Amino acid sequence: RRVCTRQPPAGNHAGTQIRFTYTQLSTPGFLCCPGWTQVTPTSYGCNRPTCIAPCYNGGICGTHGKCNCPKGFTGTQCQIDVDECITEKPCAQICTNIPGSYECHCRYGFHLQPDGQSCRKNDSDGTALEARDLENDYGITTTTRTDGKPHDTENEVGDGEDENFHGIIRRLNKLEKQFAREKRRETETIQLNTKIDQAVEGVAELRLAAKNALHFLLETFGPVRQDMTNLKSKFELEHRRVDYLIQRVADLDHRLNGQRPGIMNG
Repeated sequence: RRVCTRQPPAGNHAGTQIRFTYTQLSTPGFLCCPGWTQVTPTSYGCNRPTCIAPCYNGGICGTHGKCNCPKGFTGTQCQIDVDECITEKPCAQICTNIPGSYECHCRYGFHLQPDGQSCRKNDSDGTALEARDLENDYGITTTTRTDGKPHDTENEVGDGEDENFHGIIRRLNKLEKQFAREKRRETETIQLNTKIDQAVEGVAELRLAAKNALHFLLETFGPVRQDMTNLKSKFELEHRRVDYLIQRVADLDHRLNGQRPGIMNG
């Protein structure tokens, strides 16, 4: 069974050369080097890294002894919840941070769109925008009526400015679509980077497993191969000796056969 003869630096598994010795255990199993453990109690070798501190919120211990955190969490132990409402600003109106994620809500008079982020007016045809939000965020202004008459207004314009107003609406609609595409691209990029990191992690674990398997084969079958080589050499030597003896016997037999007629004639 493999036993580590020295302790590697804490939290550092990559590139560490480890020498193995053997010892007799009372029960079958492995004594793993510090920082490693078995994948399952019945698996061969110590191929699963362990972290000094536990990983929380679904974090996975990596080959370098550090926690790999899922999206929405950070910290050495994945114990810190990322506030996406501050770091990403994903919602059009109201953002509520929740553990590992966020939720978007709309102000009164608006409803949340299928993308889970945008808001539309309840009485709109599905293409109207809340221009007030873009006014506050990007300094875009529209003209409002100020004739003093009591009425409900929502970024209204005068009759003579209808053409300009509709042009602004089209521009705002185009901007909103562009912002939505950028958010989707950013989300897809983050997800792709996460998948790449997981793939690299998997390749590293497979490489480590292959290295352990190679060590096992060399340690198990290396002496057997040497013994087979020695036996082959001895067999070839004995075979040459037997061939030599057979040749000697054949020579003696030939000589005896050549001498028999003369002996009989005498």
